[in-house]
Amino acid sequence: MLKVYFAAPMLGDRSNLEDNRKIASALKAMGCEILTEWVLEEVLDIERGATPKEIFERDIEILDKCDVLLADVSYPSLGVGFEIAYALLKGKKVVAYCREDRLNRTSALIRGVTWSNFTLVTYRSVEELVAKISKVISAR
Repeated sequence: MLKVYFAAPMLGDRSNLEDNRKIASALKAMGCEILTEWVLEEVLDIERGATPKEIFERDIEILDKCDVLLADVSYPSLGVGFEIAYALLKGKKVVAYCREDRLNRTSALIRGVTWSNFTLVTYRSVEELVAKISKVISAR
């Protein structure tokens, strides 16, 4: 079972939350294990009383265990950028995805990554994105 670290903006713009829920559901249907289900919830960890240190330590531990990092980069997030960099430097496969209409507003640094363990996917519909992600993550 492929272990997926699902990364998405938490404190910033969460406009993609419904898309992300559909994507996670489709990945589970394909047999993937989503290690970070909390990114799909309305209430944030910090609002539940978790400290920043606890969140950091938990996330690093899970990043170390995952097979692939799937990152929504449609809206800016310092946390998602950190997770991408950490996973890339650890040699993990990273699949970042961005809504096609948001691509020009996505970090040029992220758009410019050329490392072999990184793929940037654009999409217009969740169905299109799931098909693209499936192809990329199955090419292990």
